[in-house]
Amino acid sequence: MKIEECKHRIKCDFEGCTNLAKYSFSTKGILRRELAFCEDCMKGMFECFSKISVPKAVETPFKLNKRLKRSKDEKAE
Repeated sequence: MKIEECKHRIKCDFEGCTNLAKYSFSTKGILRRELAFCEDCMKGMFECFSKISVPKAVETPFKLNKRLKRSKDEKAE
């Protein structure tokens, strides 16, 4: 799956939207064609997705090093 900027002038695929599409979403063969949407609809989709799924923070190596030091200290005792 990937999102790209539209190279052609096409209408947004969302019902009721009359804007020109700026982005297209492709699933690489699962769907027969790409889904095209404008910037406003993309922001609306992002707001809906963010209510359902919140991205998790990436573990930093600094926190990992602190945990490793603690586990080594506990084994030494």
